[in-house]
Order: sequence, then structure tokens, then C-alpha cells
Amino acid sequence: MSGNPGRFDDFKYATRVRALNLWVQIALGAALFAGLNFLAARHYANFDLSRDGAHSLSPESVAYVKGLKEPVEIYAVFGPDSENPEAARARRDLRTLFSQYEYLSEKHAPVKARFVQAHIESARAEALARRFGSDIEDMAIVACGQKFKKIPFSDFYSSEEGKPPKFRGEQLVTSAILNVSRGGEQKVYFLKGHGEMSAKDSSPSRGLSEFAAALKSRNYSVEELDLGEAKQVPQDAGLVVIAGAQAAFLPREIDELRKYLINSNGRVLMLLSLGPLGGLEDILFEWGLMSDDKLVLDSSGDYESSAGDLIARSFPQTPHPIAKYLVDIGMPVQFGSVRPVRPDMGAPLDDSLKVDPVILSGPTSWAETSYRRAGIQRYDDSADLPGPLPLGIAASRVGGNDLGLTIPGGRLVVFGDENFAANSRFNRLGNSKLAVNAVNWMFDENSMLNIPARQLESYSLTLSMNEIAGLGWRFMVLPAAILAMSLFVWLARRN
Repeated sequence: MSGNPGRFDDFKYATRVRALNLWVQIALGAALFAGLNFLAARHYANFDLSRDGAHSLSPESVAYVKGLKEPVEIYAVFGPDSENPEAARARRDLRTLFSQYEYLSEKHAPVKARFVQAHIESARAEALARRFGSDIEDMAIVACGQKFKKIPFSDFYSSEEGKPPKFRGEQLVTSAILNVSRGGEQKVYFLKGHGEMSAKDSSPSRGLSEFAAALKSRNYSVEELDLGEAKQVPQDAGLVVIAGAQAAFLPREIDELRKYLINSNGRVLMLLSLGPLGGLEDILFEWGLMSDDKLVLDSSGDYESSAGDLIARSFPQTPHPIAKYLVDIGMPVQFGSVRPVRPDMGAPLDDSLKVDPVILSGPTSWAETSYRRAGIQRYDDSADLPGPLPLGIAASRVGGNDLGLTIPGGRLVVFGDENFAANSRFNRLGNSKLAVNAVNWMFDENSMLNIPARQLESYSLTLSMNEIAGLGWRFMVLPAAILAMSLFVWLARRN
């Protein structure tokens, strides 16, 4: 028995249904493609697979960008010579760098970067000139509210004879962001008047000009302070540095430093020399610390060969924030004549005080009492201290509680050597990182780490026309094969 033919048996109707089905599939595919792109544009992650991390920011920059409370604008303004090789290189490097800041910035405090061709976008260039001054060409400008900082393109590159250039972009831009976004200026005072090492001295052995320059590049204000002339530690002092004092302090000066630490919740960084402490031992005792007049030696022979400096590569099992970066990258520190700095077991108990070692001597080290004696030094268990020993220690106090909130107290960091921060050693091994990170920790900026310049590497491929043509034919093989197979299938289905 035969039935009536269905509508789907009608060729024209079935053709229309297939066509409609095809268009619905195309529409759904387009909607899926658009939806995936919409989601990808708003929810995505970057992965830096480059060998030297060229497409990611350092932990220091990441911490500060994520902590921004106000929007930051970055402009790169190019002059008439924007097509020359140097400008093209700067445009490429800065575009890569600025995109990383934009990617990391929070929505409530975004970092926005813009590139301006001054000779083409004249209206925008004039508006920037009214805001930032006329000298804006070939400049990067970092602005937050009314504060701004200009960085010439030439400053982004440093080079040494016989070596490839290095790109200092992240270092300079992060420094500028800190400068324009920070509410107040942090002042670091270097104490003088007792034979201390000077921040203005550029001599290799007793100068701290390299240390001071590193602090200035991180937007700290550096000044000197003579407590013999000043009545007290200035109220705007964020940190006082005492580096290698050679003469004794007056009782009044010690009292002013004690009051600054306790009453004003101040911060002091001590770099101690060998010999008498000249009154500083009273401050150390009050903070649960002591420093024996002994020289730390190591029987393993872990010394820098030319100067005989002790290389310290041991750290506490739980690294202190000051030294965590050194631990992460496996970087030791080169000390000169270093003495131990350790907790004072005879100091009064204080629940508000926290004492943590920062860096240690090795397990085969000891603190030699008779270090001034000529000849070979050997460990004497009756007079010397066995290692490992703290070479640097950090002490902090809780200032108190108010309305349920814990108020930060003073902070004291003591290293048993002043030589590691001297100009001749500052840029060796992890010395600069240890010194600068100690200052950062004082200001609760322990996430701030050193940002090295990046080595610029360029690769070129030189091919003849015949080699280019050969590569072209090879790259065409696979598409041609797919096209041939498609034609074959289409012809087979038609037949």
C-alpha cells in the first residue's frame, strides 16, 4: 500500500530546508566565533615563553602596578624623525613594554599608554605641550593627576664598549610611576659627624654615592644629617642610615636616635665597622641585639680571591623579605670585614619586638676574637663563636593598638659590615640588592625588587632570491595538496 508523499520528499522543499539549515549553521558558527572573541578580549592571560622574560615585568613592577590607587597615563611622543632606525626601535620596545603595564593594571586604577606622532597629530601634541611643557618630542611622559615625569628616549638604552646595548625601559618607567603616584616624598638621611661613610663621597672604599644614586633612582630623597648640629632627628626623616661610624656618639645623640626609633616609630639602618661601637650598643641592647667585636672567618675558603672578602651565601630556612629575592635567584653577597650581629639573650623580654636574621655565614665559619693577631687564625672554642652566625639582622616593633588596628612601630636593620655598600663593592654579586631591599623593607615596600636592564638581542636571516623562492614553493606544497584533495572530492560527489 502506498501512502501520500511527505513534504520532505518534495525536492524544492527539501532544498529550501537544507539551505535554511546551512544558513542557521553559519549564523550559529559566527555567533560562537564572536562570543569566543568577546570572552577572550575580556578574560585572557599572558604567558611569556621568551628566554630572557622580555615580555613580562619583574615582581617589583607587578607589585606596584597592582597597588596603584590612581590612574596613570603614559605617552610616547615622537618627533619628525620618527622613521629613523633609533625611533623605530624605541617604538617597538616601548609598545611591548607599555602593553605589559596595561595588562597588569587594575580596573579601578588603569595604566593607559598612547603613542603620539607630533608632526601628524598636531592637535593632540599641542594639548600635551600645554599640559607638560613644550619639550615633549622624543620623550616618554608618565603622569598621574598633576604630577608627571619625562624620560628621553635616549635614556632607555645603555651600552658598554664591545657589548650589545641594554634596554632600561622597565626600570625607568616603574621608577617614574612610583614618583608620580606616591603621595609624599620619602627622605633618607645619612648620618655624619662621626667619620661615617658619605653619600656624597665617590671614593671607592669610603664612598656611598652608588648606594645614594640607587635610592634616588627609586625616588627616595637623600640628604645628610649631623646630630651634633641638629637638635633632633627631623620630623620628615623616613630613615636614618649610620654607615661605618669611626668616633663615639655623644649621649645626647644616642638619646635622640633612641627617641626617634621608639617614640616616632622611626627606621634606622646600621652598617657597623670592626672595633668599638661608640654608644650604638645601647640602642642594639634596647632592640634585643648585640654585635661582638669579632671578625667572621670561614675555613672553607669561600672568599673573593683578589680582596679576600667573605662570600656569604647562606640564609635562614624561611627567608626574610629583605633577602628573599637573593634566595630566589641564588645570589650571594660579598662582605668585607664583617662582624656577627645576633640576638642578645640578656636583653629584657619584649612581646612587641620581633627579631629575624637576614643573612648568615656558612656552617664552617666562626667569629674570631683575636682577629688583630698576625698569622693564621684558627677556631678556639674557649673564646670564639661557632658558625653559622647572623651577619645581618632585622628588628621590628609593633607600635600599639588603636580601635582594633595594629599600628606599625619602629624598625632597625643592622649589618656587621659597612664595606659591602661601598662604591667599590656595591655592584658586586647581590650587594646592591641587599642594601636597597633593606631600605625598601623599612618603608614597607618589601615587594620592591631590583629591575635589571634587559639585553637587547636581534636576529637576522639573510636569504638569496633563489632561497626565498624555494621556501615559497615548499610552503605552498601543503595548501596545494589540500586544494587538490578538495577538488577531487567535489568532482567525485558531482559524479
